[in-house]
Amino acid sequence: SCHRLQGVHLKDNKQGRGHFYAVSDIRSTLRTDAATVGTCWTCKSTSVPRMMKTMGNSRFYSLKWLALGSKLTGTIDCLDCHDIRYSELKVTRPALVEAFEQQGKAINDFSYQEMRSLVCAQCHSEYYFKGEKNYLVFPWQNGFSVDEVADYYDRIDFSDWTHTLSRAPMLKAQHPDYELFQAGVHADRGLSCSDCHMPYRSEGALKFTDHKIQSPLNNIVNTCLVCHPETEEKLRQNVYERQDKIAQLKKLAEATLVKAH
Repeated sequence: SCHRLQGVHLKDNKQGRGHFYAVSDIRSTLRTDAATVGTCWTCKSTSVPRMMKTMGNSRFYSLKWLALGSKLTGTIDCLDCHDIRYSELKVTRPALVEAFEQQGKAINDFSYQEMRSLVCAQCHSEYYFKGEKNYLVFPWQNGFSVDEVADYYDRIDFSDWTHTLSRAPMLKAQHPDYELFQAGVHADRGLSCSDCHMPYRSEGALKFTDHKIQSPLNNIVNTCLVCHPETEEKLRQNVYERQDKIAQLKKLAEATLVKAH
């Protein structure tokens, strides 16, 4: 989905695939070419933290996509979320750390349960490229809600593109997964991303996190049913009904916007 400042809002819209395909997919998509900004590599390879440490964050962001591509040797892997020395959870992308610093929070002060979401949030969040050197920034200074992020963008007079008919400055949310999660009941009750997308499982006497990242609906017994008393079929139907309502509202909003412009 990395096409901020690229001007290709409708190009090559394919179904997203898993972490294993991150490098191959960004290389093959029609959304990238030699002139694409290097910042678009930030969440695509386990080589990125090493390269940032070597050359510095600003230098990494400022380079072009083609200049960095040949140096990226591995797709998303264990190193992106874990400290290999101790197997502890670790945030490896600086934009998340810097975003919380803007809120007066230190990344090392978060609990283990919170880290089970933050290792996801370092990539699954809204962002923009700041300045001519395309520095990666999360717009969280005011908070995570839509209104708070929109107010942040208004204050810095930022827009992604300009509508060709109305000439209205427009924003395009990238993938604000963490922000939307924070606004929901599950986050309010202390759950993490991993509780539903990477639930605990047991084999013999061992209990560990299942690293087959997927929809909770594919593993309802170990996700939803841990807390919810309904049957598996009832829970699945509840989710589908909500998704259908969201799709209907989306179409209504799109039709209204078309009329407005």
